[in-house]
Amino acid sequence: MIVLVLGAGAPNGEVPPLLLLENGGMLLVERLVQACAPIVSHLVFAARAEDILRHRIDRVIALAAPDATVVAINGDTAGAACTALLCVQEIAPDQELLILSGNEFVDVDFSAVIADFRARRLDAGVVVFASIHPRYAHVRLEAGLVVEAAEKHPISRHASAGFTWYRTGADFITAAQDMIRADDHVDGRFFISLTLNQLILAGRRIGVHAIEPGHYHPLKSLQQMAVFETEALT
Repeated sequence: MIVLVLGAGAPNGEVPPLLLLENGGMLLVERLVQACAPIVSHLVFAARAEDILRHRIDRVIALAAPDATVVAINGDTAGAACTALLCVQEIAPDQELLILSGNEFVDVDFSAVIADFRARRLDAGVVVFASIHPRYAHVRLEAGLVVEAAEKHPISRHASAGFTWYRTGADFITAAQDMIRADDHVDGRFFISLTLNQLILAGRRIGVHAIEPGHYHPLKSLQQMAVFETEALT
C-alpha cells in the first residue's frame, strides 16, 4: 500500500511545520511513521519546499523513515487534491492508496481500519467521528454506504478525520481529475473529500469506519497544536 501524507500546509502561515509537533517525546512525523508501519509498502510525504529549506524537514523525515520519499511542493496549490496529484509519480495505479491529512491525527490502529475496509469489499473508505462543525468535511450515509460528501458543509454527523483509503491509486487519480474537470471546488480549493462524489457517480462502494471523537486530534489552529503537544497519546 502507498501511504501519502499531505504535510505541505501550515495554519495561518505559522512555522515550524506541523510534522515537527512534539507529543510524549515523539514528533508527529514519528507517530505517523509508527502508525503506518504495519500497512505501508511505500511512504510518501508532500512537504513545502520552504520547510525543506528552512527546517530541513526532508532530513527529519529521512531519519524517521529512511525509505520514505519526500516530494517538494513549491508555493500554494489549489487544495489538498491538487497537492496529492503533484505526487502522482509516487502513486502506483494498481496498489491501494491511503491519503492522510497532515493537519489531523487519528490515534487508532491503522491496520485494523484498513482490514475493516477490505473485509467489506469497499472501493474507498473514510474514517469519521461525530461532529456537526462546518470546519470539517462530512459524508452522508444510506444503508451503511456513503452517498454524498461535502466540504465545510455539515450534511450529517459523520465528519471526516482526514484518513481516506482507495482500493487503487488509479481510482483516486481518476476521481481527482474528474473533480477538477467538473470544477467541484469550495472557495477555489479542491478537497480530497470531494473525490468521493466522483466515485459515487461511478457506482463505487464507499464506507466509513467510525472512531470516538477523543481519538481524533485536529491540528488546524495554534490552540489545537498546543493541546496536541500536552495531551497524552497511547
